[in-house]
Amino acid sequence: MYLEDIDYLAFQGESFWHKASALSKIFFAVVVVAVVIVTQKLLPLVLTLSFLLGLLLLAGVPLTKFGHLLFFPALFGSIFAFSRIGDSWWQAVLVIIKSVTAASSLLLLIATTGAPAIFACLRLIFPPVIVDALFITYRSFFILLGKLNNFFTALKMKGGYSPTNLVLNLRNTAGALGVLLIHSLETSERMYKVLALRGYQEGLLFSGRWYQPTKYDLGPLLSSTLVLLWVVML
Repeated sequence: MYLEDIDYLAFQGESFWHKASALSKIFFAVVVVAVVIVTQKLLPLVLTLSFLLGLLLLAGVPLTKFGHLLFFPALFGSIFAFSRIGDSWWQAVLVIIKSVTAASSLLLLIATTGAPAIFACLRLIFPPVIVDALFITYRSFFILLGKLNNFFTALKMKGGYSPTNLVLNLRNTAGALGVLLIHSLETSERMYKVLALRGYQEGLLFSGRWYQPTKYDLGPLLSSTLVLLWVVML
């Protein structure tokens, strides 16, 4: 899923959207998701989706590389849409466009905003210790996901996977998951000892002026206003 590339792009991008504060970009994503939930008109959603795709291109997010991330919500949305196709065809299309639009807003957010900044914004709602736990969980999840991928690669290279032998696949997969579980417990224990040794204090994330607004915040704010305007007027 190119998670490393998305993370690199979020920190190294130089577009105006990258330079806007995390709060303004989160606000824009919330506005788009709210519009997706509330509106039942096709034209405003099509305009919003087109606008988001344009913003992704302006932000330097290559759709040829990351566009497949929009395929998954479209796939699951289409399954739900086809179950309602008896109502009307445009309702089915509406569901698919809603799913892709919401996913595009989140892709724009994570591809232009570092994960620490996003979690730091949660400190406005939750206690710092809860946000720190969420961030460490987020980090650990992708570490374990990478190790799981390495396990399956090793299984294939050593002949532990066969497309025609389901029993062999299940037995080896269960063993790999067991090793991963043990490794995750060891990792969490090691993380606890490291934090205790270094004198953990609440608020690991962005203790500086991460919340300070910039002139580039006009981009997300004006974009939010524009989306709301054509949803109301159209």
